[in-house]
Amino acid sequence: MFSVSGRQLAGMLVAVGVVLGAWPARGAEEDIPTAELDPHYKGPKGNHAYTRAMLELGMRMGAATTAALRSNGELAKAALKSFREQQTKVAAMVPSWKGYFPAGPIDELTNAVNAKTDAAARREIVTRIEKTCTTCHARFMFPVQAHYRWGDFSSAVVQTDNGELTFHQLMLDLASGLGAVRGDVAAGQIKDALAAYGKLRERFVSMELLCGNCHEQPRQYFVDANVKARLLKMGGLLRRNVARAADYAPLFNDINEMSCLPCHQVHMPAAFLQMAGRRGKR
Repeated sequence: MFSVSGRQLAGMLVAVGVVLGAWPARGAEEDIPTAELDPHYKGPKGNHAYTRAMLELGMRMGAATTAALRSNGELAKAALKSFREQQTKVAAMVPSWKGYFPAGPIDELTNAVNAKTDAAARREIVTRIEKTCTTCHARFMFPVQAHYRWGDFSSAVVQTDNGELTFHQLMLDLASGLGAVRGDVAAGQIKDALAAYGKLRERFVSMELLCGNCHEQPRQYFVDANVKARLLKMGGLLRRNVARAADYAPLFNDINEMSCLPCHQVHMPAAFLQMAGRRGKR
């Protein structure tokens, strides 16, 4: 769901269109070497070999760089050796990305530890190592997650009385519904607001059902008891013909912050990356 103001909603939808329109013609998954990655992403998501190898690399890097910035030379040398070994292993897993795993800075840091260079010089080398990681992550991490970590959002559908409802259309309907209720309340049109609320409640139930497409355990936000309580309280105010917009404002704000915003932050980046990838294949 997006913000409830009509002007804000329109602006956000335009922004989404601009982002998607500006996406490269290639599909998002074509920007990653899927032929090399596929063998490492078989089986359960928690057992993906490349992800586990990268996590191990991060742990060894943290141990090595921290030790290198301290005065324990022997510990630092052992940790840097372990870090270099894991980096070599990870680099070999996806040859196309080998350039993102240079051994030179690790060797340079090892030499700096052996020579007992000053802390500032060692810190400069560590910073370069960190920037190399960040550069690769910034370019590839989210397309990889969208391709391998998340299910296909285009296949996430829920049955309604009017047929199948897709994830994307459901998000749009929820945004429109919440915005419509607030707009009607602000205009003093409580009867219209109640009708819009009824449609919003239907879509909210649909969202709860849709979550079950991918999640086996109950969701702790988006559709949890706290969000439902706000939505039900809103309905109670409407049925009692309460017309003061100020009585509704905290409910709109809470629903936005407790359900809409977390969904945008967690699910929408992957969903839009996948959408951009499908567009690039056409």
